[in-house]
Amino acid sequence: MNQDNSQLNLNGVNGTPISHSPPPPLVDELAFGLLINRALGGSDSRRPSDKSANEAQVDIVLGQAQNLSKMNDQYIETYVVRGTKELYGLLGAIYSYALQINESPLRDHILQRMRERLEEDHDIKTQINTPWLTTVLRFILPTDRQTAYSYSKVLQVAHDENLTAQELPNYIRERGGISKITGTKEMEESNKSIKEHKEAKTQMLKKILQANAKAASTIVQVDDKFVLNTVAEGKKEGLFEFAVCVNPVGNERRVVRFFKVNQTTESQLLNLIAEASVPDDLDAMQEKLDMLREKLGITSGWGMKPGDKGYQPGGLPAINSAVQPEAMLNAPKEVDHVVAGVQIKEAL
Repeated sequence: MNQDNSQLNLNGVNGTPISHSPPPPLVDELAFGLLINRALGGSDSRRPSDKSANEAQVDIVLGQAQNLSKMNDQYIETYVVRGTKELYGLLGAIYSYALQINESPLRDHILQRMRERLEEDHDIKTQINTPWLTTVLRFILPTDRQTAYSYSKVLQVAHDENLTAQELPNYIRERGGISKITGTKEMEESNKSIKEHKEAKTQMLKKILQANAKAASTIVQVDDKFVLNTVAEGKKEGLFEFAVCVNPVGNERRVVRFFKVNQTTESQLLNLIAEASVPDDLDAMQEKLDMLREKLGITSGWGMKPGDKGYQPGGLPAINSAVQPEAMLNAPKEVDHVVAGVQIKEAL
């Protein structure tokens, strides 16, 4: 029995000899390529044409996104592009209507009736000095103040550019749309306001300097050779002359040259000085200037013009309680100094 079993083991099943081929090589579980394949869920036996069920589902989802993209394009073409075109056409019609009102001999009566109807029907109050285009747009769109404001800005630009109603739609497209035009218009208005404020500060500085010149205690007589005229032929000379000084030490100032400059150069210099020295509150500065003029007895000249507080035409006696006869009698005397050809008068 044991012998039969031994023979069975040697011959294998059904007498087939058992193969004694070498075992397969061990797989290196730490091989880099196999590790990456496992990490990415891939296989080293895949073909490029093979697709799993998951990948097919991903393709379906991505395809849905493409369909949505097509729907979005259709929406833009149907509602945005065509809608924008219709909107520009509408603005052209509104602009044509506004121009008819502006050119009508009944213009003022029409605008007045519009203001009255706005107040009666919608409780919207507009002033008589409200821009006429704004009044027209508010009357057309009484329940949408912001839209009326934006449209009026666009139509104001069109009016300033002398456009026809037919030209307006294409003009809006070329300028980049309504928001672009209104943004540019607001920026222009802001820049204009800033520029006007700077110019007002410069004018205030001129008036202050002229008023202070009336009471200046240092008077300099300068030979012509010390004054350099930089005003080119055909240019207008500025109101002020400018001195170049050197400060060697302490409070000492040594005048090197005086310069006459044209009005443009003068404005550039005074603009810099005004920005650095004149406060933005020009109303408060005007009050201080009025007090200074009153204190100095300035009723005309020295920067004062008709309409200014305390102005009196030249030749009339000044009415100024701030300067009493005693003060005039006791006014400081002056003494002359001549330094390097420059005569200086100083109050004692």
